[in-house]
Amino acid sequence: MCDIGARLRKDGHEVMVLVGGEPSHEVPKRLARANVPFTCIPSLGRAIHPWKDLRALVALRREIAGFSPQLISTHASKGGFLGRLASVGAGVPVFYTPHCWSFVDGFPRRNLYRRIEKWMARLASVIVTVCEEERRYGLSQGVGTAQQTITIHNGVGSLTDVSPIVGGMSDRITVRIVMVGRFEVQKDQPLLLRALSNLLEHDWHLTLVGDGPEKDACVHAAESLGIDQRVTFAGYSSSVEKEQLGEQDLFVLATNWEGFPRSILEAMRAGLPVISSDVGGCAESVLHGINGLIVPQGDEEKLTEALERLISDRALRLQMGRRGFEFYREKYHFEAMYQAHLRLYEAVLDSLPVESLVTANCELVSR
Repeated sequence: MCDIGARLRKDGHEVMVLVGGEPSHEVPKRLARANVPFTCIPSLGRAIHPWKDLRALVALRREIAGFSPQLISTHASKGGFLGRLASVGAGVPVFYTPHCWSFVDGFPRRNLYRRIEKWMARLASVIVTVCEEERRYGLSQGVGTAQQTITIHNGVGSLTDVSPIVGGMSDRITVRIVMVGRFEVQKDQPLLLRALSNLLEHDWHLTLVGDGPEKDACVHAAESLGIDQRVTFAGYSSSVEKEQLGEQDLFVLATNWEGFPRSILEAMRAGLPVISSDVGGCAESVLHGINGLIVPQGDEEKLTEALERLISDRALRLQMGRRGFEFYREKYHFEAMYQAHLRLYEAVLDSLPVESLVTANCELVSR
């Protein structure tokens, strides 16, 4: 929302972002750097906390009343829940983007969250999913209607300053592999470590970018597997594409659930071939055998096979990296995402029937 907010302001629209946390936190700092007006709601957090959530709801309603928006866009399960409740009575269209449903396999209390999402769907004018798989899954679980749910794929970066690496072009012998993701239950860095430990006869080095509560456990896992000298724990980076991807040959996302991960798109923009778990919308950006390889979620054997295939074949890495960059250039850049959102906002404000928006879904996604 930071990039869209900045672009909306550049195009002459008034924007206010309401965000949890404190001004010193990463998202508010990003908004400040982008010169996007924002207000921090300290009581707005991820975890369920009735008293804090009530305070956040009151604060959100106060800010909405003060800003008097023409439309409200809410994001993620917690922000979407409180944001939609706070918007009741505002008399303006309300958009909700879940960024991965909170009731997919692997989430705790998923049945409770599914019931909540089903009830809350009625408070959204439009539900915007970030991939077709997310749209289909939500509808299959009874969340929202086909007439109010629309897909707009994520997009990253500009076409004007892109400089693809085209993975595998280096002449170095060691194949450099990277995974970007927070160390938590959602991501599965331990699976990647185990798979690579099966390939000690190959010359590879892994860089893990990110921080989080499971990082120390992964450090110990690398040590116990005897591969710690081949693994770099690079920590958090606010500029992954510039600081990390340029030194790599292969991008891997081992994960337990996703919506439509931006990290894959950043890797495609850099021209890297991608290996990804088959969850969420990953298979919509990674076409198996074309610009990367898709493996079953949690399957160590299949991940090992995919890694060995691309580690062993520089020409294939190069070919897949080039195709990935072509796919990115066609439809996964920021401009495509922004224009799709802008057309959606304008259509709703012009009171076009929601059915016509859903009928135009392919046009909204692809341009």
